[in-house]
Amino acid sequence: MKQLAIILLTFYFLYESFGIAPKQTATIISGHTCVGPYAMIREGQSLLKEGDLVVRLNRDPASRYIKDLNPHDKKYSHSGIVLFENGHPFIFHMVSGEGNPGNELRKDPLSRFCDPRKNIAYAIFRYDMNSDEIKKLKDCINTWYKQEISFDFSFNLQSNDKMYCSEMISKALTKATNKRIQIETMKLTTNQAALFSAYTHLSFIYTSKLPIIPIDNLYTNPFCHLIKEYNYSIK
Repeated sequence: MKQLAIILLTFYFLYESFGIAPKQTATIISGHTCVGPYAMIREGQSLLKEGDLVVRLNRDPASRYIKDLNPHDKKYSHSGIVLFENGHPFIFHMVSGEGNPGNELRKDPLSRFCDPRKNIAYAIFRYDMNSDEIKKLKDCINTWYKQEISFDFSFNLQSNDKMYCSEMISKALTKATNKRIQIETMKLTTNQAALFSAYTHLSFIYTSKLPIIPIDNLYTNPFCHLIKEYNYSIK
C-alpha cells in the first residue's frame, strides 16, 4: 500500500508539473486539428497568400441551387480572390442581395466572408502564378474596385462593367496571365436553363443559350491546387 501511495503521488506530481492531461475532442480537417469554426477561420487566415482563391457554401437555399450547377464539384456556391492591404488579407468578390445593397465589387476579411453564422464550409485554393502575374491580378481587381463595377444580373460574359463572382475572377486571371490561365465556360442543360430562368427572371430562350462560368471550374483545372478545406458541420 505504501508503494502504491508513492506511485500515485509521483503520477500526481508529473500531472501537475508537466500538464499531462486527457486530449480534448477536436475536429480533424485535412490532416490538421482545429477546434470549432472560428479556429478554422483563424487557421485559414494564417494560410492565405495574395492571389489565392477562396470559395464558400452559404446556408441560404439559393446557394444549394447554385452549387448544383457545378459540373465537377458541387460543394461551393461563391468565390473571391485574396488581396493584401497594409499586411492584412481581404477577399474581393462580387455579390448581390441583402448583404450588399449596392451590388458592387466588395472586400471583406475572411472572418466575414466565411462567417459560420451564414456559411457551412469554405476552402482555399492557390493558382500557379508568378509574382508579376499576381501584381497584374491585384492591379486589375483594384481598378475594378475603384470603378465600382456592379453585379451582372444578366450574367452576360460580353460586358465588363458588370460581372458576377466567377466571371470577375476568370477575367482577372486571363488578363493577369496574358491568357495563360483561362477558365472554361459551360452551357446549361435544358433543365438547368429552365431552373436558371426561374431563378434569375431571365427568359428561357436567353438562358438556354447562355454560357456561364461555374464556381468549380475556377479550381478544377491544372493551374490551381487545394490548400485546405474546412467544413463547420464536422464534429
